[in-house]
Amino acid sequence: MTRAYDEVVAARRARVGPDAAARGEVLEEAYSIAMQVVELREKHSLTQAQLAAQCGVNQADISRIERGAMSPTARTLQRIADALDADVRLVARAT
Repeated sequence: MTRAYDEVVAARRARVGPDAAARGEVLEEAYSIAMQVVELREKHSLTQAQLAAQCGVNQADISRIERGAMSPTARTLQRIADALDADVRLVARAT
């Protein structure tokens, strides 16, 4: 008998515990930031190395941020935003 996707996910969530949801949210936020950085960098026709030089951040850190492997500090994110002529801001969530 085939199980529905929701059943599989519910069983997995029950096994991994309540911290898994929090970790998942952190991952989603890091991915969202990463995609915004990539999109803006490409819009400005910059390589990671060029962006890194403009904002004073190591190229390896730009790579980690773009892969979602590292969450930038507020200061680093502001420096990247300034180099990309962008704003860092909080936006109300859609309900």
